[in-house]
Amino acid sequence: MQIPYLDFVPSIAPPSDCAPTAAIVGRTAAGPGLVMRDCATLRGDGEWVRVGANGYFGERATVHIADAMLSATIGNDVTVGRFALVHACTVEDRVVVGDAALVMDDAHVGPGSLITAGSLVPPRKRLPGGWIYSGYPVTPVREVAAAELVEAAAAIRHRTPSALVTSNELPPLTMDAYSREIDLGAAAMRTGRRSPKSYVAPNALVAGEVDIADDASVYFACAVVAGDGRISIGPRTNVQDNSLLVTDAARGPLILGADVTIGHNVRMGSATIGDHALVGMGSRVGDGVVVEEGGCIGARAEVAPGSVIEAGWIWVGSPAFPFRRIKPEEREMFAEGARVYVRYCAAYLGAG
Repeated sequence: MQIPYLDFVPSIAPPSDCAPTAAIVGRTAAGPGLVMRDCATLRGDGEWVRVGANGYFGERATVHIADAMLSATIGNDVTVGRFALVHACTVEDRVVVGDAALVMDDAHVGPGSLITAGSLVPPRKRLPGGWIYSGYPVTPVREVAAAELVEAAAAIRHRTPSALVTSNELPPLTMDAYSREIDLGAAAMRTGRRSPKSYVAPNALVAGEVDIADDASVYFACAVVAGDGRISIGPRTNVQDNSLLVTDAARGPLILGADVTIGHNVRMGSATIGDHALVGMGSRVGDGVVVEEGGCIGARAEVAPGSVIEAGWIWVGSPAFPFRRIKPEEREMFAEGARVYVRYCAAYLGAG
């Protein structure tokens, strides 16, 4: 589906092969040969997403920008794996980004590089081309042979196993699994409350007893499924593309406070997330986690069940651990990010 944003309409050169559940938004421009699998998202709302020729985006891959600051620029013949995230950065020609990998803001990945599955490229990182990079955060492993790079791209594009770039630890990659769960349970007959001032993207799935408050938003390809339990999304809170919020009565409720940001490609179940908190992109949050007011889970962190993130602290790592206190300028940046999403919410509602 192609979604306008304000006065911007996507521009996709033919031919292309995009799944009906994929989303191309706003100021997105792509060259010929674009392939997007189920639930893949190119979201150019607050800045440009530019993709060269023959771009490939696997199931639940996400590309986004930093509002009015950083575009996402992706070269020719780039392959992005399943549940991977490319955010407000530059990825040059022939790069392969493995499953569930994350390339963050203002990073620059040189041509012919390979980012292994599950790896993290941190903000502002400069990676020279022609190397394999791996880890959290990435470090150079060795130079990559041309044939090896081609083989890695083919593994992602043709869904064949690869020790370097495919992962067996991924969530369901289409909505079918969540739909089956709804069909089998009484939760399909339960309804929550959705404010008319909230936004839910047209290919997002919201099911069960889910309350969504004023100015809150749930973005493209998200699954917010309460089962026979309960999910509450507070005012001005945003749940970004391809995040999967799934719980049930046995696991417990999921309560998101006010002005909370849930980044792209997050996985979480039952939890209590306090006001003004941030759950970073690509993170995985175990059941029963508590994030106190203003706490932060860093990008790609994996938080053990039952953990408590204290107010004003940031946790990072896999497994996540308390890293340091949040700086005042970071706190203001998080607040501005939440305000940006309130503006997005209004803009998308206006377009509808």
